[in-house]
Amino acid sequence: MLIRIAPYMFLDERFKCITVQDVRKEIFQTQKFKTKYPWRNNFKDKIQASRLIVDRGDEFNSCFKTIRQIIDAGIINNKAERTFSLSFIDQKIAAYTIAYNLEISSTDNDLIDFLEQEFEKINKSPLAILNEWIKIGLVTWNNELQRIIEDWDRNGEPVQPIIDKKEFEKLTGFKCLSP
Repeated sequence: MLIRIAPYMFLDERFKCITVQDVRKEIFQTQKFKTKYPWRNNFKDKIQASRLIVDRGDEFNSCFKTIRQIIDAGIINNKAERTFSLSFIDQKIAAYTIAYNLEISSTDNDLIDFLEQEFEKINKSPLAILNEWIKIGLVTWNNELQRIIEDWDRNGEPVQPIIDKKEFEKLTGFKCLSP
């Protein structure tokens, strides 16, 4: 959803955002994304994967192997009280995050819980990222952007943390109508 607010987030280094080829493929090839985000094609040329973050090399392979072993062992997600269920791509994303010491912003609860529980990686909410951009002047909030954030609720996006909502309202003077 942030790509609609800051279309150059993956191209402009000031945004400090990257994605990987696996995520880019998922966005443009899976039915879930085609159905939920029909506007995504408008940003196809803007969602560029980092060429520096790759799924090979000793560190990545070691992390990926460890993650697969944890999943195969049937470790329990303490929040959901069931075993973790990560897709192959989610396992790769976890490995990228650990191997390259990246921060993550995801709305996939199982992936978030896994990284937090097993590797003490904390997820950054999309709204927290947006607040950072507003603070440093990368995004100037206006009515048009407000309409985009209101779509978050209509699209059934996950609820954003209350602390981030309050910060958003303080920074922009707009009511946070996202979930």
